[in-house]
Amino acid sequence: MKLFPVAHPLLKRFDRWAGPALAALSVGLLLLETIRPLRRRTRPRAERWVRNALLAAPSLPAMRLTLLPAMIGLAQLAGPRRAAQLASRLPAPVRLALEVLLLDYLGYTWHRLLHAPLLWRLHRVHHCDLDMDLSTAWRFHFGEMLASIPYRAGLPAVLGVRPATVLAYEAVFEAFTAFQHSNWRLPIGLERRLAPWLMTPRLHGIHHSMVHRETQSNYGIVLMVWDYLHRTRRLAVPQQSISIGVPAYPDPAAQTVGQLLTLPLAPLHAWARPDGSVPQHTPAPTPPQVLAD
Repeated sequence: MKLFPVAHPLLKRFDRWAGPALAALSVGLLLLETIRPLRRRTRPRAERWVRNALLAAPSLPAMRLTLLPAMIGLAQLAGPRRAAQLASRLPAPVRLALEVLLLDYLGYTWHRLLHAPLLWRLHRVHHCDLDMDLSTAWRFHFGEMLASIPYRAGLPAVLGVRPATVLAYEAVFEAFTAFQHSNWRLPIGLERRLAPWLMTPRLHGIHHSMVHRETQSNYGIVLMVWDYLHRTRRLAVPQQSISIGVPAYPDPAAQTVGQLLTLPLAPLHAWARPDGSVPQHTPAPTPPQVLAD
């Protein structure tokens, strides 16, 4: 029994259906964020897209060749655990709903862990981007993909989540990662209706702010319920007041691909600019319970 069954039939099905669907979604989001941008760009698009694509070059294969196969391999190694036996007694729709909720909650908690010091060494590569758009959804250090295997593949296996559900949710996970990082300005009325339930571009833009307490919010992947329950939801931050990035890394010239690939080995810095100043929150004209435009 293989730990990384890269040619498993479920993965072939994932490649056949999820791959083209995610590619089509990316093209659609690219067009939408070009036609209706949410935030003003501070850096040339081509400069960032080339850099982010080069960072994705090792991270996307790392996901396909290790993380996704491990979701199946670890489930097979875990075998018929007690959790799986109990889950099998549930009505099929109830089991599916519980599995999806569990996977989404694991996504939320994993994201929280990525902001703890040890894993932040990897995750800051993603957050250092000085603008946020569709390409930011690809900008992950390959080490982050490898580090996620025990949590994102191991825990679902131990908890009895079926591999087919894990892979189906992973397609949704990737779709929402693209959607929430896009620079698409949805109509504010529509986004305010979505925001209590789903992670949206404005909500995730707040998470990528240089203001620390804004970064420490809106961790959800698909559902916003976890941010609500853990009191990490933040709404009232106007998009044009947000400076995207990490204050310790404001210089684009210091963000070469080589420097970003070795960034996990560099010392951690205080949440401040190189001159010692700390980015501050800009009060919003909207009430705190209303999503700001």
